[in-house]
Amino acid sequence: MDATFLAWNYMGNRDAERLVFHYLTSTAQAAAAKADFLLCNTFSDIEPAVFAGPTPATILPIGPLRTWQRPTRHAPVGHFWHPDDDACMSFLDAQPRGSVVYVAFGSISIMTAAQLEELALGLEASGRPFLWVVRPEQAGKLPAGFADAIDGLGKGKVVGWAPQEQVLGHPAVGCFVTHCGWNSTLEGIRNGLPMLCWPYFTDQFTNQTYICDIWRVGLRVASAEGGRLVMKERVVELLDRIFEDESAKERVLRLKEMAEKNMSEEGQSLNNLNVLMESMGR
Repeated sequence: MDATFLAWNYMGNRDAERLVFHYLTSTAQAAAAKADFLLCNTFSDIEPAVFAGPTPATILPIGPLRTWQRPTRHAPVGHFWHPDDDACMSFLDAQPRGSVVYVAFGSISIMTAAQLEELALGLEASGRPFLWVVRPEQAGKLPAGFADAIDGLGKGKVVGWAPQEQVLGHPAVGCFVTHCGWNSTLEGIRNGLPMLCWPYFTDQFTNQTYICDIWRVGLRVASAEGGRLVMKERVVELLDRIFEDESAKERVLRLKEMAEKNMSEEGQSLNNLNVLMESMGR
């Protein structure tokens, strides 16, 4: 992997980079020195090099972790119902299989008003149905009347929150536009969805490298140097490319199968959880 994409290289200035580098390395060293086990929300098939060699402590991949969902519309365990839940799922129910673009950038990422406008116009111009999560503090940057107009035409839906695991598991969703947080990355894989990558900071750029260059199940939205406005035409172009990329779809479905195998009764991740429980009982 190109060291340029390591987490600490995207903090904005050298002092912040040094601070993050020190925090990550010192935390890892302290944990390795004191812990019997290091638990990781991952699975060995997607990071084989990490688990192939000797390690200071026993690293146990126990992922991909998920909130177990009941086979109904009831909320998953540990999930609190939100007013947008039914609106999201009803919208998806009305769309063709594999047609919807799901857009969500997590709880921290920030976009300028100009960038949000270009993304909005690009989603509209793509002609594809979309479900877009825009946090309330960012919603005021959208073009005036955009959300209501799109909703009224049935072309898309803008919400302040979405039940992401349920959304990504819905058969209508065909693509995930993501900030590449690790949980979101695993959720995309677990549901067999190709991704458009729009990272914001730290490890999200590392995860983007895995998605685009190592696993080859997604495309970069922004240029490597960043800072440039992503225009609506590029949004349309990338959506067309990812929806038409049958090879990427096949690769991410293979990763999905690996994830399911690891969390099955005979899978490595579940076995590692049992190893941990047995160790705690001694």
